[in-house]
Amino acid sequence: MSSDYLWVRYLPGIVAAVVSAGIVYPAPRNRKIRATMLATLAGLVCMEGEYWVAHGFPASDVPFFLAATGVTLAAFIMGTIGGLVLGVVGLGFFSYVNLRYGAPYLLDYVMPTLYAILTLYSRRELNWVRPGILRAGFLEGVWFIVLQVLVVWRTSHLLKWGWLTRGPW
Repeated sequence: MSSDYLWVRYLPGIVAAVVSAGIVYPAPRNRKIRATMLATLAGLVCMEGEYWVAHGFPASDVPFFLAATGVTLAAFIMGTIGGLVLGVVGLGFFSYVNLRYGAPYLLDYVMPTLYAILTLYSRRELNWVRPGILRAGFLEGVWFIVLQVLVVWRTSHLLKWGWLTRGPW
């Protein structure tokens, strides 16, 4: 598959976003956490597809993919507390990676969204919410918004918008 066509670059990220919305949105409230964990797993698969489109699938990515899949499946087995841990770890991981290296792929923006939503659903289910700063969605929202602003700045600073501008990526 050639990445000369701009739409090919977006395809894995768009597939991940659409599939995730199709999994999470219609899920009943008591299954939102597991549905969101399943969506993160679909996002991981699409992320590897995005790497393949960008520059071939390097063998060095296999251990990371297997570890990320294993962590996601372990969280799935653990239930709500596993969802909270996975959400925080996933959002933390993407915070580090996207700020360290920039965010040259569309899924670098989709995946943190899924992990923030997973954290929100898990905290709400565990009743780890209070009025004010600890209300459900506030901390995740602030973390996500600050992260996205910093990631756009960092990606611009590193001149890594090639996936968007048809340039090298």
